[in-house]
Amino acid sequence: MKMMQPTKILLIDDEERMCESLKTLLEMEGYEVQSFTDSVEAIKSFPGSKFDLVISDIKMPGVDGLEILKKAHEHDPYLEVILMTGYASLQSAKDAVDKGAFSYLTKPLEFEELKISVTRSLEKRQIALEKDRLLSELKKANILLEQKLAEIDALYSAGTILASTIDLTETLSQILSLAIDVIGAKIGSVMILDHEKNELYIGAACGLSEEIVLNTRMKLGSSIAGHVAKSGEPLVVENIEKDSRFSRINRQHYESKSLISVPLKYKGQIHGVINLNNKLSGTNFTEHDLKVLTTFASQAAIAVDRATVFHDRGEKINELTILLDIARDISLVDKPSKIGDIILKQLRKLIHIEAITWYSYSDRAKLFRLEFANSTPGNEYNYGSLGELEINKEVIGSLKSDDIDFIRDKIMKAFAENHPERKVAIEVIPVQMHGAISNLMVIISEQEIDSAAKNLATLVANQAAAVYERQKAVSSGMKLVTMGKMISEICHDLKKPLTNLKGNVQVYRNKIKGKEADEFFDSSNKEINRLNDLVMEMVDFANPNKYSTQKEDIELLVEKAVKLLERDIDRKNIKLSISKEKDTPKVIINNKEIFEVLINIMLNGIEAMDPGGSLGISIGRHPESEPYVRLAISDTGCGIPEEDWARVFDRYYTTKETGTGLGLAIVERVVDAHSGKMSVNSEMGKGTTFNIDLPV
Repeated sequence: MKMMQPTKILLIDDEERMCESLKTLLEMEGYEVQSFTDSVEAIKSFPGSKFDLVISDIKMPGVDGLEILKKAHEHDPYLEVILMTGYASLQSAKDAVDKGAFSYLTKPLEFEELKISVTRSLEKRQIALEKDRLLSELKKANILLEQKLAEIDALYSAGTILASTIDLTETLSQILSLAIDVIGAKIGSVMILDHEKNELYIGAACGLSEEIVLNTRMKLGSSIAGHVAKSGEPLVVENIEKDSRFSRINRQHYESKSLISVPLKYKGQIHGVINLNNKLSGTNFTEHDLKVLTTFASQAAIAVDRATVFHDRGEKINELTILLDIARDISLVDKPSKIGDIILKQLRKLIHIEAITWYSYSDRAKLFRLEFANSTPGNEYNYGSLGELEINKEVIGSLKSDDIDFIRDKIMKAFAENHPERKVAIEVIPVQMHGAISNLMVIISEQEIDSAAKNLATLVANQAAAVYERQKAVSSGMKLVTMGKMISEICHDLKKPLTNLKGNVQVYRNKIKGKEADEFFDSSNKEINRLNDLVMEMVDFANPNKYSTQKEDIELLVEKAVKLLERDIDRKNIKLSISKEKDTPKVIINNKEIFEVLINIMLNGIEAMDPGGSLGISIGRHPESEPYVRLAISDTGCGIPEEDWARVFDRYYTTKETGTGLGLAIVERVVDAHSGKMSVNSEMGKGTTFNIDLPV
């Protein structure tokens, strides 16, 4: 049997030649053998020796093999013994087996038989030792599990206490009691920090006299508790007598030299400390004790914080009342400017402010536009150049703090120019809708507002935006539903007269001949077909299609669209270029709808160019937003005036003599239905680029 270390065998036989022969043979097999011819001396070798197997003769002077077997098992219950005898008998074999011998061999020995017995006995020992090791580990694991379960149960109890008990002293006392029971300490205390006086006082204690609890006040930074409260870091003192940082306080209460102290920290603020000392076991506190106490400290910190909140409940109820009033009043407004009046009126009950302004973000123009401004009497401001706030970047996600600082600095500079005689504080409150910045509320006051006031203003701003956006969405939805029904009815009524007109034109064309008649009928057919296309386009626009989408390679659709428009491209001698970044991911689209988008935009570009122009199409990851792929279609056409950029996607807006103004509006609706975005950049006389951002 191969083992990491040589197997040690104790060999005992009063026949010296037999003993030496067996030792030699076993050593040749790789075993480490210690042999004795004196059985009494052999027994003396047990203490301090680690044998894996004993091979002994039964009949020997002094101590026989059965006694050797007994002594071996007393020394090591898993030590296997093989007995040999030249006087085999049924009784001796029975005695050997009854007393736990692994094997009973008769002399003269067959060495192969002995080898097999040795191998099997060692295997049995290894199995027994491994079983014992596993049982030992299982016991340790069970002890740890019981300890963990006790800790979890205590933490659960602490959470239950926290949820069901309002009284701070009772809550802290119960949490402290649980911590003492789980960690095992005689003395404990929870000290609360008085922020105004920078002092600690005892809020709950166990093992301390009432006099000490009532009279103890510690300055922040003094003593162990004061040091922990000031630093905000937990502390384990293994031996207070040898720690130069601290001296004994209330020496008579310390039975052990080890202490543990953890800050009550919640939301980044220190509310006090929790202390334990005099461990029941008399040993030092451990890092595990520190971790457990830190969890209890978190519960205690929440309790203190909650008590502070309850202490200020009157003010909070007032704030909630104001929020409720704002929500109620805003739900009744019919003009955006009235929202500002409501917010200003209600916020002034809690915050000293002079004016507010409200900006809405234009995704197409990449800037914030002033929607309304409201101020208190006598505090009217000249907003001058603050009608539009450019941020010089595309916003798909949310603004970063640097962007907010940039906007604040710009507003501050403008106010300094418009009102040099007045000093104002500016607070910019970003408002998020659907994961992106949609509005900015700017608060103007003579002094800085604190973080609590800023949080309240943020709630008000988001509440106002949500209510107003919901109203606007409902209103738009009603208009769209009404318009859709109206368009459907009109289109249905138009189809029949158009069909009749087309049929009549065909009939009379066959009856009336001549150049002028041909021109008349050609023109009539053309106009009837145009009217029919317009009807179909209106029906398509009014129909809110539900898109069936799947992941597709956008390049394949681009190639398909280019092939369809190949004749128009060749006719105008347009130079076409298509580029795609390597490893551009697929996008989630409806093939038919996005194909129509590509055709519409590419055809617009072709029609906007003189012969010899260039049409460029690039496909790649969005430069700023990972979840999007950007498809950019550029032409060298006449361009779009900057003041019209924001209008090109509006319904019925067109610069074409025969256009309906629905093409790009439908394009934007399709892209929006894909959770994508459309944007346009153009320069007069140089060309236009339409960017289509589609989600990966």
